[in-house]
Formats: sequence, C-alpha cells, structure tokens
Amino acid sequence: MSEAEVEDGEETVDIEEQIKPFLFETEKELMSYSDAFEARVRDRFMVFLQDVKDAGASEENLHIMKNARFIIKGKQRRASDLVTVQCTAENIFVRSLDEEVRANVLKYLKNEKGFKKVSEQKEEQLVVVSLPKMDIERKFELSDFLEQKYKQFHKNIMGVKSQTNQQLKAGMEREYIDGPDASIANKEIEEIIVHYVKLGKLIFWARQKDLLRHQFKLTNEEDIILARQIGSVKHIVL
Repeated sequence: MSEAEVEDGEETVDIEEQIKPFLFETEKELMSYSDAFEARVRDRFMVFLQDVKDAGASEENLHIMKNARFIIKGKQRRASDLVTVQCTAENIFVRSLDEEVRANVLKYLKNEKGFKKVSEQKEEQLVVVSLPKMDIERKFELSDFLEQKYKQFHKNIMGVKSQTNQQLKAGMEREYIDGPDASIANKEIEEIIVHYVKLGKLIFWARQKDLLRHQFKLTNEEDIILARQIGSVKHIVL
C-alpha cells in the first residue's frame, strides 16, 4: 500500500471520527425495523456530508499532481504515490508525511503550475494553495448547488422511510411484528428523521454561511433558532 493510500484512509477515518458524536444514538435498543432504517439513513448522510465538504472542488485541481514526478532519495517517484490531494472552492491541500516530498510539491506548484500563493504548514504536513477568490455570481451558484444537495438528501430520507413503512406493513400482515411494536418502530423512525434532517441542515448551513458571509440569511423562526448550533459542526465541513 502506498503512502497516499494510507493517508487517504486516515482522512476517511478522520471525518468519520469528527461526525461520530453528532450521529443518532439512543440508550435503549432500537426495534429491528428502525435500527435498519437508521443504518440506511446514516449511509446517505455520510454521502451528503462528503458532497457538501467537496462542493466547489474542480476535477482539475483534485488531479493537480497526476503527472508530477519527483526525485526522492535518489529515485524517481510518481507524486500521486506520495501525496493525497483535497480541494475546496478556496484551497488545494496536498498532504505528505515526507518533508522532502513537500518541498518538491511546493516547488512544482509554484514553478510548473504557476500558483502564486503556496505555503507549507509543517505541523499539519500540508502544502496549501490559496485559490483566487470567487466572484459573487459563482458564490451564489455554489450556494444553490449546496441547497440542491440538501434537498436531495431530504428526499432520500423520505424514500427510505417509504420503503421501511412498506416493510412494516408487510411484517404486520405476515405477523412478524404486532401493532404495538410497529407503533414503537414508527415513533423511533420519526425521531431518527428529525435528528438527521436537523443535522443535515446544520452541515448545509455551515458551508453556505462560510460561502455567503453576511449575505447568509434565514427567515423561518425555527431555522434561526437551530442555526445557533452551526458553530458546533462547521469544523467538519470547512
């Protein structure tokens, strides 16, 4: 396994560890139907979270190191085997554990790719490129894209709910589950939906607020109250 593959795995674990305290948890054991529902919604939430985090990153920037080759410890190596690249709309982050590799990355991005604002963050083992600021039109386009991602996530939750309701109905007809237990499962499912809808909004708003700054506005009173919690999740997507 290459250094890049190891580091990519570490990045995945990192975001999962960061979001873990915010995922749905309950002290009591869930009914089997609602437990399966939560697992499926959690999977869709993780996809949504990654989409929001990556929004605005161009394919070109993600593959910025694809054709680069460096002489490292006397041997020619492909940069893609030595680094991992992550992008946002504002920055390119190139990570390597090796100081010699980072020095080569810094030189390559400045001299070969022509970036002006390139710096090394040694403690973070990163080389960071600051991209030109987006104009207001591009910011609103990206904001609309984020909103569509949230709406799709919400639609996906409702789709899973519909499928689970059908399974519950079939289970009652076949006497796999009785009425009282089905009611408990339905109540648990509603609690899970409320949790992930709120968490999805906070993730979406955190990225949108960072993008729009003072132009970020909410009008619904419940949303305004919920938005006070944006600060608790913004480190996950920014």
